[in-house]
Amino acid sequence: MASTEAYVYTRQEFAVLTQDAKDGKPDARQYIIIDNKVYDVTEFVEDHPGGADVLLTHVGKDASDVFHAMHPESAYETLANCYAGDIEPAPSQLQNSEFATEMRELRDKLEGEGYFNSSHLFYLYKVVSTLGLCATAFVMLYLWGKTSTLAVLGAGFLVGLFWQQCGWLAHDFGHHQCFKDRTLNDIVVVFLGDFCQGFSLSWWKNKHNTHHASTNVSGHDPDIDTAPVLLWDEIASANYYGSLQDDAFSRFMAESVLPYQTRYFFFVLAFARFSWAIQSVLYMLNEGALNKSKKLCFFERACLFAHWALFTGAAVLWIGTIRNMLLFFFVSQTATGYLLAIVFALNHNGMPVISQEKAETMEFYEIQVVTGRDVILGALGDWFMGGLNYQIEHHVFPSMPRHNLAKVRPMVRSICKKYGVNYHETSFLQGTVEVLNALDIVQKLSLRLSKKSF
Repeated sequence: MASTEAYVYTRQEFAVLTQDAKDGKPDARQYIIIDNKVYDVTEFVEDHPGGADVLLTHVGKDASDVFHAMHPESAYETLANCYAGDIEPAPSQLQNSEFATEMRELRDKLEGEGYFNSSHLFYLYKVVSTLGLCATAFVMLYLWGKTSTLAVLGAGFLVGLFWQQCGWLAHDFGHHQCFKDRTLNDIVVVFLGDFCQGFSLSWWKNKHNTHHASTNVSGHDPDIDTAPVLLWDEIASANYYGSLQDDAFSRFMAESVLPYQTRYFFFVLAFARFSWAIQSVLYMLNEGALNKSKKLCFFERACLFAHWALFTGAAVLWIGTIRNMLLFFFVSQTATGYLLAIVFALNHNGMPVISQEKAETMEFYEIQVVTGRDVILGALGDWFMGGLNYQIEHHVFPSMPRHNLAKVRPMVRSICKKYGVNYHETSFLQGTVEVLNALDIVQKLSLRLSKKSF
């Protein structure tokens, strides 16, 4: 029989093979390394169930850790179709490789001890109690919506809190923390995310998966790409001002808005929920389902339509005046904006932002730790933040159920201390001050850059 022995690439060959892709040449082949095997993902990029962007951030790199963190065992079957050969084993040239090795060992240990298995009773309680917030708000509108402005305001706030808590639950199911069957998780996300919250599963996964794969990496992480509304770091500021066009809008934003971003930061948060909801609708209308499924596309669009029909219908049917209808809409939208965005800001904003060049010298686990912020809270704070106050643990183990994150926190912190990797934890108030300080540093830089740009 003919030999079927795989071709073994040298590290130098792989570097040459992938240089065109790194340089952004349009016809370049796209290769990645996973577990010392080379995969040609050129034809697979657009069909990647987690979105094309997340895969493209790791072209030409060893993507083993991020692959293991975000994929089930069944993904190996799909990956096998892209197999191109092996690559010579070599010691890691990345900094803190021993730290990464111990984090991998911890992950394997925790998997064996059941830390990645969810409590279905916990998630049943979370879903039922969260839906109870919406039911309470609707009862208030039904009983007193035509007679009491106070009841309308209270119901609006409860709906806002309901949408926030739906967001945390949809996040958990979106990371496949509850069920081993990923389809079941996605069904729950379409219900909690698209229908209840008005946020598209496909829109969220396309954005959030990339965030996890390249956390706080400038030019890759969409969560810090908020120009021209907010700038979070010196890299983004320099890139933004360096690419400005001399037109009225650019001049206005550069000279009169961004240099004062700490003054309007909390004002902007009020519009976060509405902005994300509109982005979800536009994404589904223009892009469709992330996995190209016509069935998923239909259900997502139907659920988004039903979401707006339900909450608009409740306002029209059960609220007595136009003024109170507008109050309900304003309070529910802005309450959710604040309740979501103040938590999101604490997760990574104000933490180190890494250039793409620097990221290539760092292990995946180190990037996840040094760019995250844990917030020390009690049981009520854990509920309010949906477990995202354990942001470091969530990022190193994204598929771990939130109810186990506090248990593994001392283990992760201990390994970080052993290898001198910065593990940052703070209070809610101090974390917020850190976010504002980061904005202040960049706004001062923006003021100087705006004077040079025009």
